[in-house]
Amino acid sequence: MTSSLREHTAIFGGSFNPPHSGHVQAIQGVLKNPGVRRVKVVPSFGTPLKETGVSYEHRLAMAKAAFEGIAEVDEIEGEHRIEFTWQLLEVLKGRGEPLAFVIGSDQLEALPRWRRFPEVLNQCDWIVLARKPGGLDRAARAAAELATGGILIGTENPATYRTRNGKTSLYLCETGAPELSSTGIREALALKHKESVGGLIPSGALEYIERNKLYGT
Repeated sequence: MTSSLREHTAIFGGSFNPPHSGHVQAIQGVLKNPGVRRVKVVPSFGTPLKETGVSYEHRLAMAKAAFEGIAEVDEIEGEHRIEFTWQLLEVLKGRGEPLAFVIGSDQLEALPRWRRFPEVLNQCDWIVLARKPGGLDRAARAAAELATGGILIGTENPATYRTRNGKTSLYLCETGAPELSSTGIREALALKHKESVGGLIPSGALEYIERNKLYGT
């Protein structure tokens, strides 16, 4: 466990379109490595870099069903009509608790495309979840590129970087959570191949999908 994150709330954002077992295992993993006080799931109200396809209300309800008993689902993005991560972090800072925002290796690579980059890195600590196989190497390369550009500063620990303001850090953490495709799951459901996604969608979320006839079910 990374001692500096023991009192942090990890913010686990995403479109959750739909939520799947990879999300569940990633949340459970964050509680162990790097180790945080709790995890809050924050479904995105609007995702600028990709289309969600299903309404925020449906995705919020699916997340609540999927993560019940595992993590709290926060409606903050819908309440504040948030579009960008920097806006979310600005609102969350007002709650007065230490925060760590969770992203994947692919999102670390895409960070330079984020609105208000690199200033957004100064708003909280960051946890980069690197999935096996190869995720940690991919994350390390992306972090090294940011360090070469002066955005991050390396430390004695090769998995830990400081941000330019010296007040926040970025941690590379390997996870055993599988790399699952929400797109592939949606396509399978649309083709009535429910059996092919068996076990990939938490039962509560799958029941909600079928009850509301989402994704062509």
